[in-house]
Amino acid sequence: MPKNLWVLPLGLGVSAGLVGIMPSGNAYAALCPAQLSSQLDAALNQPPLDTAYTGMVLQTQGQNSRPLYNRNGDRLFTPASNGKLLTTAAALHRLGADYRIRTSIYSTPGPAGSTALRVVGRGDPTLTDAQINSLAQQVAQAGVSQVSLLVDDSYFPGFATNPTWEWEDAQFAYAAPVNSLILNRNAIAVQITPTQAGRPLSVVAARALPAGPLAIANDSLTVAAGASALPLSLGRTGDSPTLRVTGQMAQGAAMRTLNLAVLNPAQQFAAALGQALRQQSVAVGQTVITQNPTPVTGAELALTVSPPVGELLVVANRDSDNLYAEVLLKTLGVRAGGTGEEASQAGGEAVKAALSELGVNALPLRVADGSGLSRHNLVSPAAIAETLQAMAVHPQGPVFRQSLAIAGQTGTLSNRFGGTALEGRLQGKTGALTGNVSLSGYVQPPNYEPLVFSIVINHSNQPASLLREKIDQLLLLVAQLQAEC
Repeated sequence: MPKNLWVLPLGLGVSAGLVGIMPSGNAYAALCPAQLSSQLDAALNQPPLDTAYTGMVLQTQGQNSRPLYNRNGDRLFTPASNGKLLTTAAALHRLGADYRIRTSIYSTPGPAGSTALRVVGRGDPTLTDAQINSLAQQVAQAGVSQVSLLVDDSYFPGFATNPTWEWEDAQFAYAAPVNSLILNRNAIAVQITPTQAGRPLSVVAARALPAGPLAIANDSLTVAAGASALPLSLGRTGDSPTLRVTGQMAQGAAMRTLNLAVLNPAQQFAAALGQALRQQSVAVGQTVITQNPTPVTGAELALTVSPPVGELLVVANRDSDNLYAEVLLKTLGVRAGGTGEEASQAGGEAVKAALSELGVNALPLRVADGSGLSRHNLVSPAAIAETLQAMAVHPQGPVFRQSLAIAGQTGTLSNRFGGTALEGRLQGKTGALTGNVSLSGYVQPPNYEPLVFSIVINHSNQPASLLREKIDQLLLLVAQLQAEC
């Protein structure tokens, strides 16, 4: 995952030089299966992969699968976002494609003719201001005019921010807190623009936060046009909510936008709902936020539901969305009976249990989160391939495959394999952390049977763009496979 706004984007394609020397379609030179291992070994033993920790599993797809290549397949790797394959497979298996996440408002009579409202969140990652307004309208349409609010943020017990994530990551939107009441992705965009030379940069939030403005300590500087500028640095210290901005931009430089995590999501949700109720002429009295689970009482007065899990998977896998994957993990943990247990830990146990039910050897795995952002995750390429094989024959298999990116066409693979034999023939999940890159999925070579593959590279000192290019070269070798040799 990116460490800041200005790193290279995920999903860079095959280099122009590689495309130039490898013709598209069936013009590739035929490669016999007997030659494949030596060709892949040679590629993996060349710099820069020779000094990295590499794993690759390649199998024919189906219940009578045949191994075609295995390099460190049973060893444990940091999978990066390939971990989402395990989370989403488990979610489909345990929850089903039609499962929806419900956010409810329950009502009981309050003192002096008022109504006590209890808002119960269950981790819907799609909630925006539009759903908040809908909830408020439903309350008003029920004839309620005066309320107290109990905002129940207890459905996901434990840490909202996974304790195994790096602090550098946890400040940014791709590592936003995952609590029970999520609003606007628990993120805020900050726009940074140069002003006049000698004056601080303009640092403003793109929208107002309902619980109060973003605290900013602006120690930045605008320098003259054309002058060299010190690098920008943005971050928080410890658990302080204050964003400190240092560094410089030249006068006239283009605005930069940084997406940050919102550190007090339950307070933001409560404030937004209070504002929406007042706009509906509902008087709001005392507002209390709780993280202590208690039995729900009263009638359900208002509700909103998420899209079905089958649609959430598309965002989690095709677009590699961390928030959606983490919600699925925690939901699995809670529904598996992990009440009172830290939700991510319970979710990791639930994922392993679901994978075992699918026939995956999950015992050696460590599932620390749902997205793959944690470096504590340990997964083997063989386990990823087993998961892909299991989902290929699962009743929910078509939903799973449709959630994956397509080479040269959609999601994080839209800029890879374009104009090659694998454009439109590979469905997969990308992954990247600093030093670690992965790609796993299904591939249909033009002249060979369908295959399942998992490639994971760890402990490299090379940029992710180069490692992705090397993975693409490996798969373009696979694309040359010929059934009859």
